[in-house]
Formats: sequence, structure tokens, C-alpha cells
Amino acid sequence: MADAYTRIADTFVPSVWARYQFEESVQKMDIFQAGIMYSDTEITANLANGGYVVDMPMWHDLANIPSEPVNDDPTDLIEVKKLTSRKERAARNIRAQAWGIADLTAVLAGDDPMRILTQRQSAYWQRAHKRTLISMLNGIIADNVANDSGDLVRDTNATIADTDLIDAAYIMGDRADKFTTIWMHSKQMAVLRKGELIDYLPASQSDKPMLLPYYQGLRVVVDDDIPVATNEYTAFMFADRAIHWAELPVELEGGPFEVDRKPRAGHGGGVTEVVSRRHFVPHIKGFTYVGTPADEFATDTELATATSWDRATADKKNVPFIALRTTEA
Repeated sequence: MADAYTRIADTFVPSVWARYQFEESVQKMDIFQAGIMYSDTEITANLANGGYVVDMPMWHDLANIPSEPVNDDPTDLIEVKKLTSRKERAARNIRAQAWGIADLTAVLAGDDPMRILTQRQSAYWQRAHKRTLISMLNGIIADNVANDSGDLVRDTNATIADTDLIDAAYIMGDRADKFTTIWMHSKQMAVLRKGELIDYLPASQSDKPMLLPYYQGLRVVVDDDIPVATNEYTAFMFADRAIHWAELPVELEGGPFEVDRKPRAGHGGGVTEVVSRRHFVPHIKGFTYVGTPADEFATDTELATATSWDRATADKKNVPFIALRTTEA
């Protein structure tokens, strides 16, 4: 038998593992695969500048004014118009979570809990990131209802019907066809399936044969993490690349994944503590973060409040999503 040596590739290297986890925890999200969310290199580049927020200046489109006929009068000068801009502000987030494992657990369970813990990091952060995004959407909708007459919300006060999506999309008028994905609760999905309104089409890019649900031409992403308020369910309709996402390694002394041994804990049996950290900036186009968190960075609860957000674009047609609210049994 040939000699075998444990090489670096066979070991757990925190920095390499963390980078892989950053990518996996985002790219496996349904909304990323559906094209709603994308990695924004511009925000990533600005993260190195420090600060609690990332400012993103953006040009307004050219004003919708009529063109003017020309003439042969050399003294008749056409009036020059200017370009205008706006600034959107994204909130920086540095988050952490910690777990503790008593060494005796592995002995009695017959399995290694540390192995499970490292394997499930990507799934944990995927769910955590998703909850943060939902909190942001809820806060933006709350701001919209409070300060912009709820012009991004279609509230039916009834169970979802096949015409509701059309009515919701035409909140955007002639931009109604820009939506490509709907993110909804399973209660809403169940009603549509019972009405035989869901089509299943093959995925064009997949290693395995799979069918994806579509509703009136929109890719459907079903998620029960979308909160329910007094039997009211909210579905979000998105245009492509509606949510910017940027992530960097955590520049703290302990890095993105830190392990701490406490040999005296458990009366000498030993305990291992693990802290996992993420540094990320999500941003929904058309809005600016104006919150004042109680601590250094906003919690999901704070991001879900109306006072954390303001619409940065005057024209709602520049907003890449709308909300459809229905009631389901």
C-alpha cells in the first residue's frame, strides 16, 4: 500500500472555507437563482472606504420633454438642459452568531457535532440573509404606505385571484411588463395551484432535470419566511437584478469563523465555542437607508421599520418591485 499523507487540501482552512461559504450562502438562495438578487462589484469596491453606510450616486434619466424644431437664425440659441442625479444609501451590516459544543456530546451521540456545524453554516446564513432582505422589504413598504400613499402596494382584501397579478403589475403603467419573478407565501401558491394557474417549465440551466413553477409568465419563488400579519399575505413582484448584494471577509481579529476552546468547562470535559461572522451590504434599488440604529448596525427589526427608509427616486416606475397583499383561509 502506498504511503498517504494528510495535505492542506484535506484540512479545514478557515480563510478558504469562509470564502466558499460566502459564495454558496448567497448563490444557493432561490431569489439569487431567479435573477432578483445579484452580486454588485461597485458596492464591494466601496466597502473598503469604511463607514456605516455606502453612498451610491446615480444619474436620473433625461427629462421627458419635447424636442424642438431648428431654424436658420444664428442668434436663436437653443436652451441647454442639465443632467440631474440622486444618491442612494445602502446600510452596511456586520453580523455574527455563536454556537457551543461540549466535547462529551460527541462521545455520547456517536457523531461529530462540529462536522454538522460547519456543514450547515451555508444553509444558516442563507436563511439569515433572506430574513434580512424580507425585513428591508417590509420596512420599505411601511415607508411607502406612510409617506407615498402606498403607490407600490396592491391590497385586494380578498383571496388571491388570477387577475390580481395583472392589476398589481399595472401599478407601473407602461412598465408593467418589466417584472420577471414573484416571491410569495405557500398559502397564496396553494390557491393558485388549486385553480390550475401554475405552469411548470424545465429549467434551462441545470445539472439535473427539474421543473420550475411559473405564474402568468413569472418565475415563482415560494417562501413561508415572508411574514403574515392578521391573515394578510404579501407577495413581491420583482424586475431582474432588483437587489444589489455585496459581501467581504470580516476584517476583525478573529476573522469570519473563530473557534475557542475552554478545556475547564464541563468540569474538565471541555467545551468548544464557535463564532461565525458575515460582512455584507444588501440594497434595493430606488431607496435610501436613513435609519439610526440603537447600536452600531441595524437589526432585522429596525430594518423593518418605516423610519429606516426613504424613496430616492421621484418616479415610482424606477422602483424594481411592487407588493401584492391578499387574504387567505
